[in-house]
Amino acid sequence: MGLRVGLIFLAAVLPATELPRAGDADRGRERFRGLGCIACHSVDGEGGGYAPDLAKRIGREVTPVGMAAHVWNRGPLMWRMVRSRRLLLPELEEQDLADLYAYFYSARYFDRAPDPARGRQVFHWEHCAECHTPGGTGSGAAPAPADLPPPDSPIGLLERMWNAAGRMAEAMARKRVAWPDLTSQEAADLFGWLAEITRKRPLSGEMPVPSDDPGERVFERKGCKACHTGPNALSGRFSGRTLLDFAVAMWNHAPAMRRRPVLDYGELRQVSGYLWALQISQPPGSMARGKVCFTAKGCTACHEQALTGAPRLTGRRWDPFVLMAVLWRRGTIMQGKLESTGRSWPQLTAAEMADVIAYLNRPPTARSY
Repeated sequence: MGLRVGLIFLAAVLPATELPRAGDADRGRERFRGLGCIACHSVDGEGGGYAPDLAKRIGREVTPVGMAAHVWNRGPLMWRMVRSRRLLLPELEEQDLADLYAYFYSARYFDRAPDPARGRQVFHWEHCAECHTPGGTGSGAAPAPADLPPPDSPIGLLERMWNAAGRMAEAMARKRVAWPDLTSQEAADLFGWLAEITRKRPLSGEMPVPSDDPGERVFERKGCKACHTGPNALSGRFSGRTLLDFAVAMWNHAPAMRRRPVLDYGELRQVSGYLWALQISQPPGSMARGKVCFTAKGCTACHEQALTGAPRLTGRRWDPFVLMAVLWRRGTIMQGKLESTGRSWPQLTAAEMADVIAYLNRPPTARSY
């Protein structure tokens, strides 16, 4: 899939006071293979051809609610295919679905392929070669490009640059060289060139264990939140940007910052993922519309009648990934009951799914079942 991506923090339909659910695209890629999904589905052309390419289905505009609606609507077709091929549905939890969403989304969203030849040009255009010379003979006494540790991703490279920004700024001031503002493509190309010339160096022993703190916590702990509040808040201001766009924006903004906190390995990806998630416009959902939809789609016939055996849906917190996990576990049972009574599987739009989730999250009453 294009560039390797790290953690993506996904905003579910929850109040702003609650932490969003974290999805890891790398873990999602491994789960996609480990669960056997790749036997039928493909992502960006990689995998089986029996079922749709999920990267094409999960486009940039699709939120977790949209994915939940898509899984809901195609559930019966998928279950029939699984039965016809005598396969077993893999076990899926909420976190698995968040990780898979991150993977499907990232396969379409992080598509800047690095060009090593252009990366070499960027290295010289931005005057990096004035300090990073072969043999370390430059006046800045910086390591030669081939002696640098191999970068693991464009964001990983920017993280190293960020942590060296103070020393770099001093060296550039002495040489009267301007701060190297980068585009995301230039960052990807620079990564591609450095990865190519350092690929013979081993990664083991040079990479620490990545941070696993949520991006929001890192953002607050590093003091970023103290400045990015009120008119400087970042929520919803940068539609259509990628994780790499946010990492590059932080690098370009570094000279203007009063303080630049040191980032542990992996924290720039977490912060970038958190900022990216803030831009996802989730449909808020309407409890009133959700009640109408829940009745119109026939859900009350089972889920609000005590003698049907259908489970209670109130008394827990629902989000798109919880709903998909429950559907995954119980969908075949629901399908069988509907077919036995001659009813068809109800279809839901993304907006209707958001409304139903809002209705399911209503405060429980004495008559709620």
